[in-house]
Amino acid sequence: MITFTLKNDKYTLELPSLTYGTASFERHDMDETYFELLDAYVKAGGTCLDTARTYCSWLEDGLDTSEGVIGRWMKARGNRKDMIIVTKGGHPNHGDMYTSRLSREEIEYDINRSLEVLGTDYVDIFLLHRDDESIDVAEIMPVLNDIVKSGKAHFIGVSNWKTSRIEKANKFALENGMEPIRISQINYSLAHLSKDMLGDDTLVSMDSTEHAWYAKNNFPVMAFSPQAKGFFSKLAKGESVKNIIEGQFVSTANLARLAKVIKLCKEIEKAPAVVVLGYLNSQPFFVSSVFSASKVWQIEEDMGAQDMVFDKNIMSSLEL
Repeated sequence: MITFTLKNDKYTLELPSLTYGTASFERHDMDETYFELLDAYVKAGGTCLDTARTYCSWLEDGLDTSEGVIGRWMKARGNRKDMIIVTKGGHPNHGDMYTSRLSREEIEYDINRSLEVLGTDYVDIFLLHRDDESIDVAEIMPVLNDIVKSGKAHFIGVSNWKTSRIEKANKFALENGMEPIRISQINYSLAHLSKDMLGDDTLVSMDSTEHAWYAKNNFPVMAFSPQAKGFFSKLAKGESVKNIIEGQFVSTANLARLAKVIKLCKEIEKAPAVVVLGYLNSQPFFVSSVFSASKVWQIEEDMGAQDMVFDKNIMSSLEL
């Protein structure tokens, strides 16, 4: 497995190129099914699980399900020390996405509640789930620094922050002897995705400006929706565009890239899922793809990409 070393004065971890995302763990009564998926990921060499305080809270009786499943599974397997746990806090309340929750009290509530539900006294990485650029980084970074100093999180990062804000935050942290942001999670895949296609302007997607900054600074990324929510895999298998739920990915540019994926799959005899994950493995900076899967065979297929890297010629072809 391709990995990236995160290190600070106290902690070191090896972040893998493939992280299992657990936003689909929606039920409190399906532990057997979810445990089977988690076991399959670990059996295939996986070590990192991605969750969030807000996951499934939009569903009736959905609050705490994702983190709760992970906590019960780690307790049952006795494997907390073997796993890298990433969770996120500071997400606005659903239905009011433009009122941020980034006060000290709200952030501290989220990390403390996450630890309680996960059944652990620390998470490996704690991310702020959304940004509010009206709040000065001088108000946010001391809170995150205290979370690391307390041992409740070993590393801090952000989700859906622009690189310009990360740069400001880390400049402030450096000048004040604080723990910096060490990783960023954004929407990133082979699919072209404009702001108009997102349908949620609180999300941040990779574009040429962001990409240049990550490459220049060799800054690690966790990519959510790395398979464009199945766009390439489903259409490559012959499904109609009308059957693709996430219509935001259906465009002339992405259909052209789909043709490139299908051609490469035939040449190297790999599944579309492996190709699109290999594309992210091949960036000039480290990417950990946060993939989701609801079947064991899907996990096994996706994990076939853990060491897949393409040369410049293939990368150029896929991006045309």
